[in-house]
Amino acid sequence: MVKAARHSALALGLCCVGLLSGCGFQPLYAGPGFSALPGLTIEAEDGRIGYLVEDALRDTLGSGRSPYHAVLETDFRESAIGLSATGRARRFSGEIRVDYTLTGPDGFEHSGRVSEPVFYDAPSDPYSLIAARSAAEERAADRVAEQLAQEFATVLQRAALGLEP
Repeated sequence: MVKAARHSALALGLCCVGLLSGCGFQPLYAGPGFSALPGLTIEAEDGRIGYLVEDALRDTLGSGRSPYHAVLETDFRESAIGLSATGRARRFSGEIRVDYTLTGPDGFEHSGRVSEPVFYDAPSDPYSLIAARSAAEERAADRVAEQLAQEFATVLQRAALGLEP
């Protein structure tokens, strides 16, 4: 009974793969957009958040030679969202916003914005609070870098197909 269910699931999976290839489906990371991104030249603002986003984006895209250039303007805003009985902030929310301009050959230019919210608890120890905030910034920078890579690949793939970005 279990063996038959496994075979049915495998057959269904193979059938779905066949249908996707028949309709022209192509994974984003296999298209012309993403293949032009490794080695992208990145220019980010000075400061911790700019550095974190730039570093995470380099890690996401990998090395290579790209004719494209990205200019990133980063902003991190933070606010207290949970207060203790003594009025001390116990939980914080933050958001990294990145305004970007992607330029390339033949006068290609595209601008946009991505953002990522992040939340963290405030421990009572001041050093722990600094560590918690730093870890939250790093998590948000990693997620923003993934969003940027997907956004860049989508824009370049649409441009390669002659569609409006």
